[in-house]
Amino acid sequence: MVLIETLYFASVRPGYSHISNTISELGETGAPFADRVSFGFFLPVGLLVWLALWLVYREASDRYVLLALIALSSLGAGYVAAAFFPCDSGAPFFGSWRTQVHNVVGFIDYEGTGIGLLVISRHFARPGATLRSVAFLVAGMSVLLCLALLSLEATFPIRGAVQRIAEVIQFTSVFFVCYLLPREMTP
Repeated sequence: MVLIETLYFASVRPGYSHISNTISELGETGAPFADRVSFGFFLPVGLLVWLALWLVYREASDRYVLLALIALSSLGAGYVAAAFFPCDSGAPFFGSWRTQVHNVVGFIDYEGTGIGLLVISRHFARPGATLRSVAFLVAGMSVLLCLALLSLEATFPIRGAVQRIAEVIQFTSVFFVCYLLPREMTP
């Protein structure tokens, strides 16, 4: 859903670049189709992330899993907040109060997901699951690195590309968390 809708809304946005523009700019204040992006893309994605993680959370008992799932839910929060608090044109670091809320929740999204992946790697740090542990550790560190890069004004010309790398890692990792954990919990 994220891939298809990002590609679609970017295709109908003149001058949009996947390399330099953020996904948030598809729904920025005054953008064409801003309401469709906010409520037909961002909001459903955020709610689906929350639903998937909640379904796994209901069956979890390990403290690392519970903590990781709560942290990973920040990915859904980022998308839900983007629906209700669109950024200003150009997605500046500083701007209107809406942009400030958008950016703070975006920071929480990446930071929380990165930390959640580090915590879930701890859960898998046991014999027989070492590869999973390392994969989630690398994923978490990569998301946090992308967050650091997105926080630098010098990366503005490539921030769209950096964001897409982070998003692919986040959604792929959350998919595998939701896929692997229930299989592990089933007797």
